[in-house]
Amino acid sequence: MITIRNFTDSDYQVLCELDAPMFSGMGGPILFRHIQELFGELFFVAEFEGKIIGYVLGGVHLEDAKKGKLIRIGVSHGYQRKECGTKLTEALFAQMKKRGVKSVHVTVSEENLPALSFYTKIGFTKTEERENYFYPDIPRLVLEKVL
Repeated sequence: MITIRNFTDSDYQVLCELDAPMFSGMGGPILFRHIQELFGELFFVAEFEGKIIGYVLGGVHLEDAKKGKLIRIGVSHGYQRKECGTKLTEALFAQMKKRGVKSVHVTVSEENLPALSFYTKIGFTKTEERENYFYPDIPRLVLEKVL
């Protein structure tokens, strides 16, 4: 059975190792520390038989606390399509609701069809396309979900 819990310091190294092949060059070790410091209650890990198999990072916009962001979700290859991502996002959204968040957005490459399918399945809809979301010239789709 997959269990979801908050991230702890003892998870850091394992998450860095889990993240590296999924998001190579996207700053996982630094990102994890920043999210832990800024939004620790919005940082969850998934475990199966005591082994960390996934995580989700969330945040809240500092200029509008009613808007949240799904920053990153990662699930080990062997555990994808087994409800791990759904359970992680349910925990994240429940905590966001407690904080008064009304909507959540996420960005994704239009070429990442598995991610687009997952986000649509859990209730996100496309709100815009941004040509230069990441530097340099990296486009993203912006999706939103009302909580």
